[in-house]
Amino acid sequence: MDQLVPPPRSARAPHGSGVRDEVAEVASALEHRVADISVHVAGVISNDVEFYQATAPAPFSVVASICEAHVRAVLSAIAADEEFDPSVAERVGVDRAREGVPLAVVMEVYRVGFHQMWEAVLHEVDAQEIAGRTFNGGAALRILTSHVFVAQDIFTSAMAAGYRDEQARRLSRDESERSALIDALLHGRVLERWSLWEVADHLRLPTGGPYVVVATDMTVAGAEPLPGIQSKLRSLDVFSAWRTLPDVQVGIVHLKSEKHFDDVLALLNRVAAARVGVSAQFDELRDTAQALRYARVMLRGQSEPGELVSRFDGSILATAAVSAPEVLAKVVAPTLDSFAEMSEDERDVLFDTFRVWLENDGSLRVAGELLFCHPNTVRYRLHRIEQCTGRSLSRPRDVAEMCLALEVHRRLK
Repeated sequence: MDQLVPPPRSARAPHGSGVRDEVAEVASALEHRVADISVHVAGVISNDVEFYQATAPAPFSVVASICEAHVRAVLSAIAADEEFDPSVAERVGVDRAREGVPLAVVMEVYRVGFHQMWEAVLHEVDAQEIAGRTFNGGAALRILTSHVFVAQDIFTSAMAAGYRDEQARRLSRDESERSALIDALLHGRVLERWSLWEVADHLRLPTGGPYVVVATDMTVAGAEPLPGIQSKLRSLDVFSAWRTLPDVQVGIVHLKSEKHFDDVLALLNRVAAARVGVSAQFDELRDTAQALRYARVMLRGQSEPGELVSRFDGSILATAAVSAPEVLAKVVAPTLDSFAEMSEDERDVLFDTFRVWLENDGSLRVAGELLFCHPNTVRYRLHRIEQCTGRSLSRPRDVAEMCLALEVHRRLK
């Protein structure tokens, strides 16, 4: 605290009055026994605060020392009729925040501690009266009681302020460190001082996969592309870590099961406001950078009509198409250029026909049924592909090259 905080004037004894002298005498007498009082207060805290019964956040000697610093600060200010200095409480708030002790627990400690301090005041007044000391109509006790309760409010507020400031600093520091670690994973760098297990722990991710990388387009103006995605995933019992890059928002998402993956894809489809690419599953965080590459590919490639979410299937053809995109784009360019004079719709009909025919083991009948056309129409379209490319779909090698060309077209064009 930069400034000392005085108790309200209504809680301070009038200058020059006998009551002020009585207040000072009681406070001074208590100061001489501050060590004993502090040990008693520490003992009550240890016994009455449930958190201290379940765990010992600090040795008893440390608790007693902290109590002594507070008791001495309060009594010395009362004895001298001076302003309270709650800096000791602010330091306690900072320390407890660093140790992860809940703020509610520390508030309870202060409540119990100041109640014991007030009881010490009552006992001292009783002891002095028994010894023959006469107080001025109980005014001194009222002033002392007011002082203790004002001090409780000031010291507790200072502690809470220190706690919250330190907590905010820690959260900011943790978030900065989390962002740095996610960046390291996304760019294929794992800091030497972090093992993969430590990275997963710091990002609050399970230490083993499977994982997927989700990338969503940030270049489209408008609403957030995946609003509240992290909390929505957590409601599905799915852990994730997210980072916003200049062009994409990226998440590393842990999957417990295939059902979890289905739930994640369904959620993405419900909330997505822009294109979303999802990588294939991977088991180790060291593969995050490669998974991001695949997720980015799905953003650039063709999506199914009416769908914003595209999933990388991890097939051999798909992986081959994106592993060396610049090279493969040049290799398949002559094949794809052979369709350049066609309209886009006409070319897409031929490509869809080839895909359906291939996926159904080369059956003209099944392909025709799925495409709602006669088998002869399927045969005619496949023949046009052969005419355009100069390849024969009866030769396995030509079919394989055609498959790769269309996969590159699908993924990279």
